[in-house]
Amino acid sequence: MRMKYPYKSILILNVFLTLMFVISCEDKKPDEIETVLDWKNLNLAEDWQTGKINVEGIDTESLEKGINHVKSFSGFYSMAIVYKGRMVVEDYKNGNQNSKYPVWSVTKSVLSALVGIAIDKGMIADEYQKLDSYYPNVADSLKGEITIAQLLTMSSGITDDITYLAAAYPLQFILEKDLLYPSGTYWNYTSAGTHVLSYIFTAGTEQSAKTFGDTHLFSKLGISDYSWSQDAYGISNGGFGLDLKLRDMAKFGQLFLQNGQSDGNEIISSSWVNKSTEMIVPFDASQSWGYGYLWWTAKVNGVNIYNALGYAGQFIFVVPSKALVIAATSNSLPVDGYVDDLYDIIMDKIVSSFSAINDQ
Repeated sequence: MRMKYPYKSILILNVFLTLMFVISCEDKKPDEIETVLDWKNLNLAEDWQTGKINVEGIDTESLEKGINHVKSFSGFYSMAIVYKGRMVVEDYKNGNQNSKYPVWSVTKSVLSALVGIAIDKGMIADEYQKLDSYYPNVADSLKGEITIAQLLTMSSGITDDITYLAAAYPLQFILEKDLLYPSGTYWNYTSAGTHVLSYIFTAGTEQSAKTFGDTHLFSKLGISDYSWSQDAYGISNGGFGLDLKLRDMAKFGQLFLQNGQSDGNEIISSSWVNKSTEMIVPFDASQSWGYGYLWWTAKVNGVNIYNALGYAGQFIFVVPSKALVIAATSNSLPVDGYVDDLYDIIMDKIVSSFSAINDQ
């Protein structure tokens, strides 16, 4: 009696097992391979390319835990994470890609960038120009000595009264108040001071910050759907008032990561990018955190970062050593402790999920 061997059945079974093994390996593969972008010179007028989080350089499990922790906060609205030029996380708890969020004092960092561009173009001589060079009739001799640099570093001495926007004569309203201290001696946070800066900007460029930004900044980043409040004289609010989309917040951060370049074209000089994001005013002896030209600077867990910070938890973090940009938005009415908790989770859990790069 001849025995029949099920060759075809065995062959089919082997092929099936082989395919299942390959698929299983694909699913468990920890590091996906993506083409490397020129993340130092992206064309920021184009849409973001998306990326995966299970790639080399990202601790996927740690990152997911950090994101889930942030999403558990009741005040959290949205977050975008760009790593090596790819948007690897885009998460909305409140709103969507078309939503414009009030970013509050992130506006100040944008104004700082516009001042730098105006200086680059020779429309403002430098940041050491004095207030009385532009407005001699509204400043006494002491206030007239206030410089653009002092306004950029919050060391002007101007008190922080945010009701200026509703005043009939905002600049006069601000400058009629006594200085807290002689300009250039101490640091104090003041949105009123940055609105004075916006007045100087308009006097120097003969354009509002928004109009100037439309031509020299926003359009070059592909940003068209945004708003910026102004006072009764058409001066863009220097202290707050910008509404931006999450993706556009990330573009602004990426521009600084790219040292002011986009597709080989200079939007902001690298010298201004470096100057405005260095720690000019340290807040402690260890220089673990401080202030630049309307940017906050810090060294957290040994990593140098700088960020634009808006009231109630609006952030743009830039981490050059990790080719990382993080943008986040939040409810403008947070519970006590929310902003600190959000900051800590982003720095301790999310930023630490990314490895330092070797191709800086």
